[in-house]
Amino acid sequence: MGFQSWVQGKLGLTTHEREQIMRLFGSFNANKIGTQPSNLIEKGYEQNVDVYSVIKKIVDTSKAIPWIIEQKTSEGWEIMEDTTIHELMANPNPSKGYTWDDIEEQMLVYLLANGNSYMVSESSFNNSMIAEVDILPSPYVCPTTTNNNFFMPNIQYQFELGTNKRSYAMDEVEHIKFFNPGYSSVNDSLLGLSIIQVARAAVKVGNDRWDADANLLQNRGAVGLITDRSNRPMTPDESAMVQKAWNNDTSGTGNFGKIKVTNKDLNYIQMAMSSSDLQLVEKGVINLRAICNVFGLDSSLFNDPANKTFNNRKEAEKALYTNAVIPLSDKIASAHTRFIAKNHFPMQEVRMRQDFSEVEALQSDKKTEAEKDKIIMDGVNVIMNMPISSAAKQSLLINDYNFTQEQAEVIVAPVGRANPTLETLKSLSPLLANKLLEKLSDEEIKALLIN
Repeated sequence: MGFQSWVQGKLGLTTHEREQIMRLFGSFNANKIGTQPSNLIEKGYEQNVDVYSVIKKIVDTSKAIPWIIEQKTSEGWEIMEDTTIHELMANPNPSKGYTWDDIEEQMLVYLLANGNSYMVSESSFNNSMIAEVDILPSPYVCPTTTNNNFFMPNIQYQFELGTNKRSYAMDEVEHIKFFNPGYSSVNDSLLGLSIIQVARAAVKVGNDRWDADANLLQNRGAVGLITDRSNRPMTPDESAMVQKAWNNDTSGTGNFGKIKVTNKDLNYIQMAMSSSDLQLVEKGVINLRAICNVFGLDSSLFNDPANKTFNNRKEAEKALYTNAVIPLSDKIASAHTRFIAKNHFPMQEVRMRQDFSEVEALQSDKKTEAEKDKIIMDGVNVIMNMPISSAAKQSLLINDYNFTQEQAEVIVAPVGRANPTLETLKSLSPLLANKLLEKLSDEEIKALLIN
């Protein structure tokens, strides 16, 4: 039997009186979240401080990374400047005044909270090039199939928000989603899995914890109920007088948790949390860690001093990128490449991606790579000074350092002649030397050897 039923059965209160007691002592039923898209966002994101903090951290970090446009050439991927995609990103939605940061923020919040993000576009008046983009609110979009064919679905997107109704074809929507294996129909398979849905138990506990904290402060800890043990119950006027006197004597922070004594034969029923119950309330950090886990973050980023998983803050920041931001960026970049880049450059191989090369938290990786490059260059130098044949040197380079046959032939000069390329590379930093080799073609490297 729950507390609410006990109150009704034992004290014989009316529904109105029972509701008043429930408001006084807080929610005795857990917050209900369910799996409805609107509930996931309202109760899971808007009303949960931990989820909001985690998602905001990912969103703000992602928005700070610049987008670049690249074209594939015979020399590899080269950065493009001043393209029509740059113009679109500079003014993605003049009708609503959105910036590209606004578009990114909406897209990321819906994807992380709902599991689905829907971008739609408007084309130029005289051509099919995308000139404007917008993000549909995910809870009001319903992807369906017109043929119910799992292998070749004809997908349409139905949008309805109040009196606003539109239908979009598959190629008119950039739909990004997290895979949801728990589908039971073709239409269900079109929807992504919300991370909040996965962590809904932790989210519900977190909401209840904050409800309990609020009620503890607002109601002096709701220390208990005063009931009449005499044979003659109090009249409504007497009850009102007792209540008024009680409020006057106990209200205020100075009376937090106190119990006042009267000269009437009354009975006290404890309602406040015991010390063990209060410990459960204080253990909200457990919910924070659970939520951080499903989003791929470390809770030390959110003022969890007890979490010593990482040696320092820098490692936690690095994990933020490697575990959450970069995988998410790769997913979105692939979608943008298919939806925007191919629309603007249908005859060329062009891609959109975010450039993480200047992220400070990831610079330690570059230092490690430079140290590895130095070890390789030192090893190559040792091999080149060995009193063995050129063929033997090439064999060692291929087997010990994973050079290709062509690379080994370029590095190893004929016997009796100094290798100017190697001498030049040795004079540079290992990282720069490697970058130089990557940029030069085979013909250029052979020319350097001859000279």
